Parts: sequence; structure tokens; C-alpha cells
Amino acid sequence: MSNRRDIGRTLGIAERTVKAHLTNMTKIDVSSRTEAALFAFAHHCEIHRGEPCPTD
Repeated sequence: MSNRRDIGRTLGIAERTVKAHLTNMTKIDVSSRTEAALFAFAHHCEIHRGEPCPTD
């Protein structure tokens, strides 16, 4: 099983969609999957709720 397939299953999206997002990582100015994951974690509230994430 490919890494993209695992990611897609975890997120509930198609492997092809995962591939497209990984191809477009430069849009969020990251250069690795790790940086993309950290970006997503840091911006989770904005991505899912449309509001700024609280800062602790």
C-alpha cells in the first residue's frame, strides 16, 4: 500500500486528491510532507472552522 493511499484513507479522500495536494505544496511555501503536516496542524482551526486558532 502506498503512503498516499494511507493518507487518503485516513483523511477520507481519494489517493488522487492526496497526490494533487502533495504536488501543490509550494502554494503554502513548504518543501516537505513534514512541513505540510505541521502547517496543517498549526492552521487546523482556520482550515476547518474558518476562524483563527487560539494562541496559548
